[in-house]
Amino acid sequence: MDTATIEREALHLPVSERAKLAHKLLLSLDDMSESEVEAAWFYEVERRAREIDQGLVRLIPAEEVSRKARDLLRWVTIFTRALKLNTLKQSRSRSSHDSRRFT
Repeated sequence: MDTATIEREALHLPVSERAKLAHKLLLSLDDMSESEVEAAWFYEVERRAREIDQGLVRLIPAEEVSRKARDLLRWVTIFTRALKLNTLKQSRSRSSHDSRRFT
């Protein structure tokens, strides 16, 4: 089975299974020698360059990527703070409720 077939099959897995597979694959990279890592990156660069040359991918300007990354980080920060605040409120509510129950 060639890598294109494996990739195609893997992309049809459920998200949780793809995540497990990705994790295992990333862990396997730790076992690679420096020359193997270099060869893998060289292959990846060639593949991406070929996709660009063939017009298979849409290039995104660095400014747009940076803006989207900042926006995403801002939303993650807001969400995390809200989640912590909500958890804290629930914890206080439960402890207040529990203390009233025992008085």
